[in-house]
Amino acid sequence: MTTPILFDCDPGHDDAIALVMAHRSPAIELLGVTTTCGNAEVEKTTANALRVLDFIGARDVPVAAGCHRPLARPLVLGTADGPSGLEGSPYLPPPSRGPIAQHAVDFLAERLLGAPEPLTVVATGPLCNLGLLVLKHPEVLPRIRRLIWMGGVFYRKSEIITPTEFNAFCDPEALRLVLDARLPITMVGLDVTMQVLIEAPHYAELAAIDTPLGRLVHDWLRFYEKLHRNSMGVGGAMHDPLALALAIDPSLVRTRPAHIAVELAGTTTFGATVADFWRERGEDDNAQIAHEVDADRFFKLMFDLLRESPA
Repeated sequence: MTTPILFDCDPGHDDAIALVMAHRSPAIELLGVTTTCGNAEVEKTTANALRVLDFIGARDVPVAAGCHRPLARPLVLGTADGPSGLEGSPYLPPPSRGPIAQHAVDFLAERLLGAPEPLTVVATGPLCNLGLLVLKHPEVLPRIRRLIWMGGVFYRKSEIITPTEFNAFCDPEALRLVLDARLPITMVGLDVTMQVLIEAPHYAELAAIDTPLGRLVHDWLRFYEKLHRNSMGVGGAMHDPLALALAIDPSLVRTRPAHIAVELAGTTTFGATVADFWRERGEDDNAQIAHEVDADRFFKLMFDLLRESPA
């Protein structure tokens, strides 16, 4: 059986790899892609999604552009992916088409309402589009079977100065709206994504995939690694591919339920995701937090899907 999904993203190198995996996996039916600001301005992330889909022969997958800024504050761009959001791939052609005319939020609502069964939504960027969906189309929220979101951090040091994670930091108000909507959300944060790091053995395996796609992904990861290696001394983390992989195989991670609050006013803790595992605040659980990952099985899945003939 295949899992039909809607994929909300801000490509971004790791979003782009997740997008490839979503299209190539026989376990997934990719119904559509929506884009938001985050790793770059939404015009660039939209073009990047279209470029990737064109390259892998997925021109039939509709792409809808979404929010150009967070819901309640100016846009702060990510830094890992370069000015275009997808640096390191000079031979990736420009897109052959544009996005559909419909705004991403209305596209999501239409697809959710029109599906015969509730759908899985995978989100790998700031939750601008999902937050606006909560405000504009609350009637469609029961049509979300599960929301898998790459975001948050709970146990370990993050990659930026505040104890948060970029997708949460970029639009914490949208995250608060989504959490308050009590959607069935699985949060795939840095606690697990920093356990799936691309290091030398993985580059050797990737180099053996001597195809246009293999070479493209190799170039993406070499660029993407620079920030991680220079600032943290580790290889690039497969944040978004891991979140997407849970739509294929949820057993890759273990999760814990908790009530998640989002810090909106802190001077040194702005954007932090704060987990209450013991209901000390008297609030019911509103998320499942991924805390342990089978990294070996994840990498096997990812590399199988990147090969010319996915296993």
